[in-house]
Amino acid sequence: MKRGLIAIGFLVAGFTITILINSLNKADDVENQQVAQGVEVIKQLESQDVVEVQEKIESIKAQNGISEQVSSATTDKTPESVDYKKRFSSSVIAGDSRAEGISGYGVLNQSSVVAQKGRSLSTAVQNGDIDTVIRMYPKNVFLTYGINDAVGTSNSEAFIKLYGEVIDKVKSKLPNTNIYVCSIMPVTSYASSKQPNLGNIAQWNQNLKSLCEEKGVTYIDASGVIAPSDYAQDGIHFGVNCIKKWLDLFIQQANL
Repeated sequence: MKRGLIAIGFLVAGFTITILINSLNKADDVENQQVAQGVEVIKQLESQDVVEVQEKIESIKAQNGISEQVSSATTDKTPESVDYKKRFSSSVIAGDSRAEGISGYGVLNQSSVVAQKGRSLSTAVQNGDIDTVIRMYPKNVFLTYGINDAVGTSNSEAFIKLYGEVIDKVKSKLPNTNIYVCSIMPVTSYASSKQPNLGNIAQWNQNLKSLCEEKGVTYIDASGVIAPSDYAQDGIHFGVNCIKKWLDLFIQQANL
C-alpha cells in the first residue's frame, strides 16, 4: 500500500513538474516575442527624427529590458566594438537636439551630454547649459551648437561673438579642460529649401574655424561624417549609426 502511494506521489510530482516546465516555456516564448517586437519597433523608429521618438524608444526599452541588446545588436557597425561610455566618461558634449540624440539612443550616459531640443547657443547660455557643463569639471568639452542659430538669421556675426564669449568663460573656469568646437553639420537640400538660412552653414563654419584659431581651441570639421542615407525625413537629424561615426571623429580628434 505504501509503495503504491509513493508511486502515485512520484507520478503526481512528475506531472506537476511537467506542467510547470511547460508554463515556463510558454512564458519564455511570450517574453521573447515581446522583446522581438520591441526590437523591431525600435529599428523602425531609429530611421525617424530622434527628438520625436526618443520617449517612445526609452519606454519600449524599459518595458522589455532590451536597452543593451539594441545598442549592441542593431547599431554596432565596426569590426571591433567601441565602449563609447567609457571613452567619454570624463568628457561632456553640449549642444541641441542632434547632441541630445547621443544620450537619447543610449550611446552615451546622460552624465556625458548637456543638450536640449531647440537649443541655440544663446538659449543654452540663458538656460544655464554652459554653467552646468562647467560645474561638471570635465576633462574635455565638445561644443556642438549652431543649427538653430543658423535657422534664425543669415548673419553669423552675433553667433560668432557669443561663441567667443562662451569659449573664454569655459577657459577661465576650467583652465585644464580641453575645448573642442564642432562644425555645424550640413543638412540636405530639402531642409535648406524649407529653411533658406541653412544654406549658409558652410560660411558659418568658416567663421567658426577662424574663431577657434583666434581663441586657440580645436576646431573639428564634421562635414564628412554624415552620409545621405543617415538623414531623417527632415533632412537635419540623423540616427544612431551616424551618431557613432560622429563620436568616432571626436575620439580621433581628442585621442580618447
